[in-house]
Amino acid sequence: MPEPVVVYRYAGGVLTPLPVEARTLDEATVQTGHGTYSVFRLYSGQRVLRLDHHLDRMRRSAAALGEPFPHTNADLRDVLRRAVAAAGIEMPRVRLTVPYDAPETVIAALEPFAPPPAELYAQGVRAGLAEAVRENAEAKDSRFIERRRELIERQPGVYEVMLHDAQGAIREGTTSNFYAIIDGTLRTAGEGMLQGIARSILLEVAPRILPVEFVAPCVDELSRAAEAMLTSSSRGVVPVVEVGEIRIGTGRPGPLTTRLGEAYDRQVEAELEPI
Repeated sequence: MPEPVVVYRYAGGVLTPLPVEARTLDEATVQTGHGTYSVFRLYSGQRVLRLDHHLDRMRRSAAALGEPFPHTNADLRDVLRRAVAAAGIEMPRVRLTVPYDAPETVIAALEPFAPPPAELYAQGVRAGLAEAVRENAEAKDSRFIERRRELIERQPGVYEVMLHDAQGAIREGTTSNFYAIIDGTLRTAGEGMLQGIARSILLEVAPRILPVEFVAPCVDELSRAAEAMLTSSSRGVVPVVEVGEIRIGTGRPGPLTTRLGEAYDRQVEAELEPI
């Protein structure tokens, strides 16, 4: 049974615990109100990866949605430090939200970070497919939670659902970015999706390993893909061995995915900074 999520509201310089009963960050957000948000994990020693990138993306998301965002990065770092200290969780997974109905406040929800099992990286994961395109795809808008839940519930047994447009171009997953290695090139969408922080790191290290092309892989090309993977800030690089019942390559994580994951992990460790 997951441990309860701890939730705080920050307003007027005061951090207040909220009586929220939630087992996931999504449940906490539904109860406390939607807004622009970001989710990230803390590493040992209360270190974080590219926090300013997360916070800048929240600000850009609010601007894209026409919502106010009256917080500096320094303000949000202060909220994070206070919430982490109050929660007493050694290595939490954190969601910061600036609510649409009260943008002068910040909601901080924290849960213990549970690393994905090693088998997930060793064996790879199965992904479903759904024709769905998010409105304001480049905005981190928590209202997508309900749609995401619906898409995942329709395909029980899959680890993630990949979203494609009417032409079959796979833009992203419901909680991740997607990549396929086709004809020796790492292919990923260049637009029409949320550009994740983990994605930015992978795309910095990938050119040292193989060519990169910003063209969304299409569903009808997956049978030619040698390897595939997804990324997210909490999971890093995860091999994908099946998409919509289409086997990828040999059906096992491939050597290039392994190399990309190792390069990603090294870059993460080099960039971790105190909160």
